[in-house]
Amino acid sequence: MPYVERVTRAGKTIEVERYFTSRYKKPGIKRGDKVKPTKEEQKKVNTRAAERKLRLLLNANFGYGDYHLELDYIRKKGQPDRSREQMRKDMDIFLRELRKECKKAGIELKYVHVMEIGKRGARHHHLVINKIDTEILQRCWYKAYEGHNRVKVFPLDDSGNYAKLASYFIKYTDTHRTEDEGALQGKRWNCSKNLVRPEPEIRIISDRAWFKSEPTAIKGYYVDKDSVSKGVHSPEYYGYGYMRYTLVKLE
Repeated sequence: MPYVERVTRAGKTIEVERYFTSRYKKPGIKRGDKVKPTKEEQKKVNTRAAERKLRLLLNANFGYGDYHLELDYIRKKGQPDRSREQMRKDMDIFLRELRKECKKAGIELKYVHVMEIGKRGARHHHLVINKIDTEILQRCWYKAYEGHNRVKVFPLDDSGNYAKLASYFIKYTDTHRTEDEGALQGKRWNCSKNLVRPEPEIRIISDRAWFKSEPTAIKGYYVDKDSVSKGVHSPEYYGYGYMRYTLVKLE
């Protein structure tokens, strides 16, 4: 039966996915007709895939004591808002200065960066970054943004599960992606090259009975109830079930 189980370990989390795929079909099994998804359906598929990728990246590389960092701009009446090109240049300078400071302090810099323009036009940079002295962060933003040092720091919790943060970031990247302009920064996010990228373990499932069962925790872990997703694929693989859930390590 062409079902697989994909298990991905990322930090304190284990993501389990069971789904149909034609990639692992046995010889002699005729492939069914594949219905082309609509533009809106394909957008949802792409968004889910991007959110999963970012979620695993955050969970695998960051944890308690690291930061969700927000860099703001000061909006003054009569002055134009920062353009996307200016925002990119500001971030280039910020990261360049931060690399210098980290090298002097003997710190390995790790980050994921997302740009945001709010509904009312406010500009922000969001970063998930390893723990660095806030004075250093302010000093680097001061050099990047013409003498201003407005920096908001939100320490990550100890859960090791940053799914909601990944979802928040992807929501804004979807808002800014248009056919004419694309994403604010070309990609949905930028990140340092030294991040761990979790690789999944995949095995064939021969029994479809799993679809009738409920997610179960293994020793030392609990099931994140918000992560559970169960249903039937449509339209790509109509009639084939899937299940997804995340296990989070207990302290």
